[in-house]
Amino acid sequence: MALTPKSRERRLLIDNLRKQGNYLKNVNGYYKPVRSPQINKDNLLPCQNCHGFYSAKLLYRHKKRCLGTSAGSNCRADSQSHLASIINKKVDVQMQEQVFPRMRADKISLEAKKDPLICAFGSRYLKTHREKHFILVTSRKMRELSRLLLFMKKIDPSITNLFGALKPKYFNYFVEATKKVAQYDEVKDAYSAPTFAMNIATSLKQCCEIALTLSLTTNISTSTAEVESDLKNMIHLFTSNWRFEVSNQAANDLSIKKWNKVTIVPLADDLKKLRVHLIERAKDAITSLNNNENDEKAFTTLLETIYCRVILLNRKRPGELERMTLYSYNECINKTDYDEYDSLLTPTEKILLKSFKRVVIRGKRGRGVPVSFSCDVQDHIGLLLTLRPKFVDVKNPFLFGKPGFLTSVAGYKILQKYAHSSGAKNPSSITCTKLRKHLATLSQLFSMKETEIDQLATFMGHTIGVHKNSYRLPDDIHQVAKISKLLILLENGCSNEFKGKTLDEIDVNIEGDLIEEQSNETAKMESTYEDNDLEHNEQKTKKFMVTEKENMPRGKIKKGRKREHVPWTEEQKKVVEQYFFEHIKQKIPPKKWECEKLYEESGELLKNKEWKKIKVFIQNVYSKNIK
Repeated sequence: MALTPKSRERRLLIDNLRKQGNYLKNVNGYYKPVRSPQINKDNLLPCQNCHGFYSAKLLYRHKKRCLGTSAGSNCRADSQSHLASIINKKVDVQMQEQVFPRMRADKISLEAKKDPLICAFGSRYLKTHREKHFILVTSRKMRELSRLLLFMKKIDPSITNLFGALKPKYFNYFVEATKKVAQYDEVKDAYSAPTFAMNIATSLKQCCEIALTLSLTTNISTSTAEVESDLKNMIHLFTSNWRFEVSNQAANDLSIKKWNKVTIVPLADDLKKLRVHLIERAKDAITSLNNNENDEKAFTTLLETIYCRVILLNRKRPGELERMTLYSYNECINKTDYDEYDSLLTPTEKILLKSFKRVVIRGKRGRGVPVSFSCDVQDHIGLLLTLRPKFVDVKNPFLFGKPGFLTSVAGYKILQKYAHSSGAKNPSSITCTKLRKHLATLSQLFSMKETEIDQLATFMGHTIGVHKNSYRLPDDIHQVAKISKLLILLENGCSNEFKGKTLDEIDVNIEGDLIEEQSNETAKMESTYEDNDLEHNEQKTKKFMVTEKENMPRGKIKKGRKREHVPWTEEQKKVVEQYFFEHIKQKIPPKKWECEKLYEESGELLKNKEWKKIKVFIQNVYSKNIK
């Protein structure tokens, strides 16, 4: 008040005083924006410097003026966390420092940060799962509860927080809100997001347990016995009634979606191409590093190729290998003196035992998962560790630490990157999950004992039940290729001839009938095509009055003679089908130059077949599902 009226300094001080007053009153739900009073209070966020409330979309502009520097990319997230700390003063410090900055800055995250019970749930979950990658999982689960709470507030505006909603009278509201969040379609009677509908009940029961603990350990104005009774009743309702209202239908929808899902395993040629491509890129990167040790791009390439080669050899989950620490690799020294077991190993196995390095890392559900490193990969890692201090921060604990960051590389992205650049025919099939399924599927080709299957399942980091149910030969292949033989035997009444044999030992001779049918069908179609072609040429000759010589194929039919049908021999069919196997498989007609190339390579075998006949033959094969 001592300053000159209407002066700039006095006006700024009064503005700051007004902002401070609004900031102190917002605990009671009072929000007054600095500009545009019509803005909804849900879209207002405070400035951490001057404590004024501004539109969430334009907050970065004010912070740039207020702080004199750029607000940064986490401007809205930081302001949300600051606002939540005012309303919810009992937030865990670990939540504020680790989880809140990683949450998307929208109204769902703001609701989660303001709700004391949701924050307590996240804090408990983070203490239970202490690995760094569970920070994102904690954020996701908190947002799921927040989204559910927002829908319940729309149903009943009297609900203010999750703790107050955990009453038996609101159980039907939970069911209704879950169906909306999981996008339940009443016409189709199906969930678009069945996983959410199945898992949210577990989170809600844990919230009830946390709320019960809070009611017993803190002083609440209402009757503690009444609150305790309501929470126990809610746990009983979620345990007994939730499966009838939500879970059973969601589980059925989830299983139905998996029934007709096609499993595509990677091709052996694609894996070979990828391995050769990785080795070539690694050699180029090593050459560049030898010429210039400060080449960060070459260092990153070498790091990524090593990661992909380890994945390709061990078929591990990408997250498990990403979180492998530098300490675990350096401290693991394999013992190579196994004289007592030399008699049990073959010479090849003895060489592999001495050349490979085995490191056990943390896998799913805390299991120990072994990872093997070949000799050349160990040499590349040695070079990587020598140059590591120049590119990777000392505080980065991961073996595959990302240059310039404190995190590890994104494994699945790197694998897809090199799969596409390797020239593979189907790069989308080269994923970590499909590589694991590929290993378990091909292991059925070997006569493995039960103990060996147990060792393989342990190496892959899952149980024998998961190995048999999820990673073995796909159901569509097994049912079509194996069970169909048994059905054919029963249909033909020949089951007595194969008593005591396994499905693999049973050989149903249906190939001869199919080949004969294929030959007859092919010959019939070719004859029809050539007859139609001859009739078309004769009509064209009469219509346009051109000479007979111009309408005849080159050097095949002489003037004045009728065309004779020359049937295909079995040897000709076999050669053409083998040469154009991929064309038949993909139902693509061969081009002229491809047919002429086959014509030249076959010599005298196809001398009576021109390129058009070869092309038509391939089209007939795949168009009638002969192949």
